Amino acid sequence: MSLLKPFSKLPGLNTANILLVESEEQFQQSLADVLVEETSVTVNVRLAKSLPLPMENDESRPRIDLVVFIINLTSELSFQSAEASLKYLDPGYFLGKVCFMVTNARSASAPAERLDAVRKLAASLHCPLLFAEDQVCSSLGHKH
Repeated sequence: MSLLKPFSKLPGLNTANILLVESEEQFQQSLADVLVEETSVTVNVRLAKSLPLPMENDESRPRIDLVVFIINLTSELSFQSAEASLKYLDPGYFLGKVCFMVTNARSASAPAERLDAVRKLAASLHCPLLFAEDQVCSSLGHKH
């Protein structure tokens, strides 16, 4: 078990490295594509199903500047996976380097209790909570 640490490597000049963590891998590739094309600086996006990241790539892995946990509100497993992954982040990440993004919040099959649980989790860690819909990938939702 290895913690992902925000300050263990030097940052790249005019470069941001974002890690998108989503257990079901439904939304992360389309979000990654938008993040890479919509900027004037270099944005590198890494994808993971969960944390911890594999140890074998540790030396060549760049410093991760932002970790985004994508949670599908229609899936209990998605929430549980994000929650379990949090313990593999160094506490330094919770100083503005982690956010949660929920998808399918408008779905009738998304239980209100799950949204409440995600809200409480984000609030307890002082992390932003973003909302996004698959159909509106280019606008990336609203901050609540």
